[in-house]
Amino acid sequence: MANPETFYFTLPSGKRPDLFPLNEQKHPAYDWLTSNRARERGGAASDAIDTIVIHATAGYATQDAIDTWRRDGNVASAHWIIPDEDEPKHGNVVWATVAEAKAARHVRDTINVSETVLGEGSNVNNRSLGIEIVNTQDVEEYRDPFSVWQTTMTARVVLYAWAKYPKLKHVISHAKLDSTRRADPGKKFPWMEFREAVLNYSALPNKPAGG
Repeated sequence: MANPETFYFTLPSGKRPDLFPLNEQKHPAYDWLTSNRARERGGAASDAIDTIVIHATAGYATQDAIDTWRRDGNVASAHWIIPDEDEPKHGNVVWATVAEAKAARHVRDTINVSETVLGEGSNVNNRSLGIEIVNTQDVEEYRDPFSVWQTTMTARVVLYAWAKYPKLKHVISHAKLDSTRRADPGKKFPWMEFREAVLNYSALPNKPAGG
């Protein structure tokens, strides 16, 4: 069984996909989360973003994550949520939950990045994007495999970001960044298939006929 603490790869320099529109929809909480659960990066996103972090919500639905983020005393957020197969948006769109220009709070500010593969700065939130996949991480009482669409769409978001942000290099799990506290996206996430879908561009949307 895969160890999520090993989930990491780099995007090759000089080989970026063409930018394409991401099939995303702003969540009803988007403006509130962007204003209240995110902060300025301290520079342009195109100059700052070098990392994209893969998470899983440890819940059953998008709204579970949103409710957790909005709870008093919580400051968490992420840029996108990939819906579960039991949700109406599954198979159609990705939820945008925080503006890409803002730094979402999806990893600890105090994380010791010197102990990881990352070395481009001390605050990962300020230079990263966060993707949450709705999944229980296969807790004992509820088996919850990731759907093929969830894996494909996670890869597609990475490809979209890679095309958009020239410094993007690191694709990493929350578990590798913060192994003493987090295990997401979990042992059952098909990391190798996801990695190949990014590096082989196979998750890119099909171009319209005649396009």
